[in-house]
Amino acid sequence: MKQTGLPFIVQDKKQLTALTSSARQEIVDVLSQMGTVSVGELAATLDRPADALYYHLRVLKQAGLALRAGYRGQGVRKEELIRTVSSDLQLQYQPGKGGNGKQVTAIVGSMLRLGIRDFHHAFQSGDARVSGSGRELWALRKTGWLTPEEIVNLNRSIEGLAKAVSRPRGQGRLYGITVLLTPLDHRARASSKKSTSRRSRSK
Repeated sequence: MKQTGLPFIVQDKKQLTALTSSARQEIVDVLSQMGTVSVGELAATLDRPADALYYHLRVLKQAGLALRAGYRGQGVRKEELIRTVSSDLQLQYQPGKGGNGKQVTAIVGSMLRLGIRDFHHAFQSGDARVSGSGRELWALRKTGWLTPEEIVNLNRSIEGLAKAVSRPRGQGRLYGITVLLTPLDHRARASSKKSTSRRSRSK
């Protein structure tokens, strides 16, 4: 099976469960941009020992998110090559009761933990630029009231940001961006529904 740039929709519960691990999520994030590589090359990019990756790669293969892509070399130097099923993996959200909220929320939690960890390490290293046009460390949270039309424009901006970052392995430094967008009035709506329900029962 040839890796394509077409989105691969992650919807199977086995696949979703595999990505609740921060380690496996990071492997998929980086591997999807590296293309076809050996475990050694992936380990070097992640700055981890190769032995620490084999278990996670096995889980990802069993879930169909990582694939064997042949071998390189011969004899004792023979290396297995791996890749992701697609360079663009997207989660399928199924909100509401009976949906996949538990798995997706766990994956988002892993995303945020990875972002916090990487921010901390970059901050502590002291070699990341924190000002000017070449700034490399950002932490941003904003709240605001948006119309449906403005949400459409915001989604386009987020998609553009994702495309700007999702580039195959090449020159430059490896970066990670974590984005979270969510409505904030869900509690008020839930409270309003409960109040309406109580009034209906009291009649």
